[in-house]
Amino acid sequence: MLGKTAADLQENVAISGREITGTLKLVTDYTGFSSATDEQSGNYLALHVTQEPEDATVTVELIGGKNGAVELDDDGLIVLKIADTAKQSVKVTVTNGEDTATKTYSLKGLTLATE
Repeated sequence: MLGKTAADLQENVAISGREITGTLKLVTDYTGFSSATDEQSGNYLALHVTQEPEDATVTVELIGGKNGAVELDDDGLIVLKIADTAKQSVKVTVTNGEDTATKTYSLKGLTLATE
């Protein structure tokens, strides 16, 4: 995932209902994430979103983040920089033809490591 493994970024991350829990490690010099130096250090959440059905379009947006929604490619992988678990959430939208389903996940159960 952009030069890192999930284990490099996080521990015990799980999704239960509408909440994401676990620990996001502090990562420095993550040049694969961004060429902007202010985006290369912090806590990162790696997610794998499966598409159901396979021809559906999946977008992921970090609510409270710096960027808008991102359409996932076929691998379904995305890495998000998390700065404030109380003010940010993850919105996943699946569109299949005219049908759209959206789920928003709380990040309040995540711990952001500082070392």
